[in-house]
Amino acid sequence: MLSALASWLKSIFEQIAGWVIDLIFMVFGWLWSALLYLLDALGLADQIRLSATAFDQIPDSVWYFMNMFQVQFGLGALLTAYVIRFMIRRLPVVG
Repeated sequence: MLSALASWLKSIFEQIAGWVIDLIFMVFGWLWSALLYLLDALGLADQIRLSATAFDQIPDSVWYFMNMFQVQFGLGALLTAYVIRFMIRRLPVVG
């Protein structure tokens, strides 16, 4: 009798956990579709497409030196540092 109760509680817990996981995925799906709608409404999608074609116009010799000096890593590190600085300045005690 005790094992039947345990298996019943386990099935209830699995159903609740499955429902919560489905709810989380549904909320993230809604947020993703809202973000895509916002990007489309602001016209940023066209700007992103235009900027992608701008990188195609860079000659191979420039790409060679950009790769040699690891410009991609440097720009990523610089952007990360600016984001962290922005977030730290928003803290009421520190900033």
